[in-house]
Amino acid sequence: MPLTRDEAIEVRRLHYEEHRKDAHHAMQLNADYGKWLIASLLLVHGAAIAFLAQNDRLSKSVLPLVFWWHVTGLITALTCGFIVWINWSLHGRFHGSVSPQMIYDDTQWPDYDGPARWINRTHWLAIAMGLASAMCILGAAVTVYTRAI
Repeated sequence: MPLTRDEAIEVRRLHYEEHRKDAHHAMQLNADYGKWLIASLLLVHGAAIAFLAQNDRLSKSVLPLVFWWHVTGLITALTCGFIVWINWSLHGRFHGSVSPQMIYDDTQWPDYDGPARWINRTHWLAIAMGLASAMCILGAAVTVYTRAI
């Protein structure tokens, strides 16, 4: 049974309101988790370099082995943060273009194809950079372990 015009408008209104709530929650959760993850990666890499540099024996024997692992980890963590910022900006621009007129007018619906492609790409690229930074921790640990044996 087809919907009446008033029912169709009500469905569209509910869809619009849900879209706005989802956008708000997604942004807040992404921001909170992203800040925590990136801060953790930066802390681990930075603390590893600082810890090793404060000890004369470790700064001569271990730091040269893992220095570039941790520098690369810092760079990829910062790159991850930058890409996440771009992703959030794209989300903000996309959700900012959502208009209440979409409830009444089919031509006012947002373009899901164009911006979604870049949102998707930056999303996965940020994940890749975060994983690369985490893998640098593992790389440093394996390097020290294999050289110590």
